[in-house]
Amino acid sequence: MKPIYKILLCLLAWTAAVRPQSDDVVIKSVTMTGNKHVSMNEVLYIIRQRPPNWFFRRPDFNSRLLKLDALTLKNYYHSKGFLNVTVEESYSIENNSANIVYKIKEGKQYFVSGISVSGNRSISEKKIKKLLGLLERKPYNPVFINDNLFAVENAYHQIGKLFFTIKVIDDISDSVKVNVNITEGKDVQIKKTYLEKLGSIDSSQVWRELTYESGEIYSKKNMDNTFRRLKEMGVFSMVNMIPVKVADSDSLVNMVIEFRRYKQREWISDGGYDPIRFAEGAEPLPAISGTVEWRNRSFFNTPTQFSTKLLAGVPMEEQFVLPRLRFDVSFASSWFMGIRFPSKLTGFYETFIEYKDQIETIERFGLNLLQHVRFDKRSFFETKSVWESFSDRSGSKDNIEKRSIAFKFNIDKKDDPIFTRKGYLFSALFKSAGNVLGGERDYLKADFTFQSYTSIGKRSVFATRVKFGRLWGWDSEFMDVSYEKFYLGGSTSMRGWDVLRFEELKGEPVGEIIRFMTNIEYRFPAYKSFGFTVFFDGGLLADHTKNISSDLLKWDSGVGLTIKTPLGPARLDYAIQVDDPGNRKIQLGIQNLF
Repeated sequence: MKPIYKILLCLLAWTAAVRPQSDDVVIKSVTMTGNKHVSMNEVLYIIRQRPPNWFFRRPDFNSRLLKLDALTLKNYYHSKGFLNVTVEESYSIENNSANIVYKIKEGKQYFVSGISVSGNRSISEKKIKKLLGLLERKPYNPVFINDNLFAVENAYHQIGKLFFTIKVIDDISDSVKVNVNITEGKDVQIKKTYLEKLGSIDSSQVWRELTYESGEIYSKKNMDNTFRRLKEMGVFSMVNMIPVKVADSDSLVNMVIEFRRYKQREWISDGGYDPIRFAEGAEPLPAISGTVEWRNRSFFNTPTQFSTKLLAGVPMEEQFVLPRLRFDVSFASSWFMGIRFPSKLTGFYETFIEYKDQIETIERFGLNLLQHVRFDKRSFFETKSVWESFSDRSGSKDNIEKRSIAFKFNIDKKDDPIFTRKGYLFSALFKSAGNVLGGERDYLKADFTFQSYTSIGKRSVFATRVKFGRLWGWDSEFMDVSYEKFYLGGSTSMRGWDVLRFEELKGEPVGEIIRFMTNIEYRFPAYKSFGFTVFFDGGLLADHTKNISSDLLKWDSGVGLTIKTPLGPARLDYAIQVDDPGNRKIQLGIQNLF
């Protein structure tokens, strides 16, 4: 896609989003009076009826939203300790323009002068205070405390205190004394488990997924693990785990597990923006892709799944002239040779994308055995064993056999997989091709990724990513598997360069055996679905460790516009090479860079 077309598409989307749809009343100004401790700028992000600005010049006026905003302001003051605050909203309209005024009477600000916790035996007073967000000599925040009651409940459920109760009593005078009264109750044991609406699935296939037994103490961790394992079977669209109190007992529950099955046989189609991987050593490329799949979720009434899938992906980068095509036939099961080791065996055929006639189109087929163990929802350890054969459509290369095994360790502690505000991700990949496995190619590969996210203020995020990769035993004649080498450039890595064009030789992209890359971003909101990004990208490629130096490290910097869509964020980035400011690139990306 040409840069000018990228710009036009984004401008059209922006125009459609911000253009007023009628001649209704628009907001001219929003002001507050009587506010001494809270500024207008402080609450601007939480109210719906915002004043105009340079980015969004004609917001529509809505009297219903105005009343909701007044309530929002009142709750915000409550969170700051102003328990007696009053907020009165009013507005005037002249020439189809509304002037909004909020009259504030703040009243006294209350601070916490004392905290007492009683009835707790299993969890310390310090931890309960921390979970509730209670601090002495700080403004009393009943909103925050109420929101955090669930955190205390979850902590007690983790240790089997299913029937505990908590009451927070505030004694308000000149200050606030907070009394937290806890009734822990007895340890709760599981008496029996009942499986309901299981259908034709053999119940023994389900019983073996339970991570607890009758007579054990109820544990939320065990329940969560059981829920995850039952969902991983791929048979059930809904799993509902309900602890039911046994009559005339204050320490026994029965677990009732309700199921709803997927349709056993079905056609599945999907399409949209989906990153695809052109080269193993390059970041996935934004693409428009689609899949058609036929799936049997319960092969011979067992949890084994059978599927056939056709995938076609068209990269959004103008250099790629042919789509990526792939056809899979797969068997998947949570158990492998009597051991719970979720596995998927796939036979595949695919063609790699032609790159401006400079990289030959490669055909690839083989078998892939993927096995993984999950630690939580997004963290896992997996192994991937691959037998594959490469050939060149032009006939210049014979079929070349390669055998490899890879180990990947992934720890994902992000608070949200797409709109991340805090947390981190660490990923490590180790791959061995050939050697004792056989085949015609021998080399080792390691690739590490670390991502960190820190919230700044109310809605801004400081994000960093560091990647390092290395190949050992690489032969310069391994052109048939050159996609294993490391590349940089494009909307998903170094934005100051075209895709894969960080290093070039005679006009052709060059991959190397060593790669280092870092991305630094400051993300902040603008209005509603719009946000901005300020970024720096740094990277280097090298053919040997002894050649690594600061001179190889190249940087770009720039700004970006993000728009939230139902498919995730869409990005328009403008990057400038630091060492060569005349080289500037406009990159269109899908979802956040990382």
